[in-house]
Amino acid sequence: MGQHDLSYRDFFSQPLMIRGLLREIVGEHWVERIDFASGEPDNTSFAKHFGSREADIIWKFQRKDESEPVFVYILLELQSRPDPTMPVRFMVYVGLFYQKLLDSQKVKAGGKLPLVIPIVLNIGDRWNMATDLGSLIEDLDPSAEIYRPQLRYYLIDAVALPREKLEALNSPVAALFLLEKSNDPLDVESGIQRLKQSLPPTETALRETFEGWLQKVILPRFRWSEKEIAAAGTLEAVGTMLAEKIDRWSHELQAKGREEGRQEGRQEGEARMVLRQLRLKFGPLEPEIEDRVRSADPDRLLEWGERVLTAESLQDVFRD
Repeated sequence: MGQHDLSYRDFFSQPLMIRGLLREIVGEHWVERIDFASGEPDNTSFAKHFGSREADIIWKFQRKDESEPVFVYILLELQSRPDPTMPVRFMVYVGLFYQKLLDSQKVKAGGKLPLVIPIVLNIGDRWNMATDLGSLIEDLDPSAEIYRPQLRYYLIDAVALPREKLEALNSPVAALFLLEKSNDPLDVESGIQRLKQSLPPTETALRETFEGWLQKVILPRFRWSEKEIAAAGTLEAVGTMLAEKIDRWSHELQAKGREEGRQEGRQEGEARMVLRQLRLKFGPLEPEIEDRVRSADPDRLLEWGERVLTAESLQDVFRD
């Protein structure tokens, strides 16, 4: 199992993360009927005869209404690539899990089995596979439909989660998925700031998991040296080093823009440079913003270019 998958197993073995995943990402009505304060990880050894199941996570929660059975189980499967056999795999896991409960006499004689809710968290390529078992089984006759097995899992396709939805949430789960999507140092810096704001100081173990994940998974995307990565041991250190790199990078871009300005005309070169900085930091620009930059004088362009380095919004750049 790769570091990426191991980190996600550590992430969602933490109560704060599984609570955020269910409430903010899944968000179905049943989520509010379980008592999160009662949550505890459960043993996954029921699948030991079916290969390594290290990535499987099972959480056990009490029901708020205390109905029988008292517990609800969440079976979370972490995937780094789509698997068309996932419904069959879940059918096996759920069957083995129920058998374990029966063998251990945790279910009263004649009583009902607890609900097991299967969830796939996909952190790889887009998932385009069936999420229900019935659709994988051949038809015979309408009279035989009552025998078709019914099992469905909930899919969380991390790569497909809308950025707008994640940015509206203030939680470590949202920060995790935003950082996962990041391919730009500015996005990583923003994600780390979001993470520091949403991660309580008391969550020491979760903080360490994030720090290890950033060092081993995220920072290598930007060709940081081993020495630089080793120095970025804390969230604060990563944020500081990123800010310094972005500041140096921005000044280099400004210098390049001034050189282009000498060759192509100072105003045109500065305008192109400021537009490039704005797009990199804030994304696509409205036509009126582009027109305003292109028509500004060189001194004003230089002032705006310097403001981009610390601005948190377009309004901060054009505040005058």
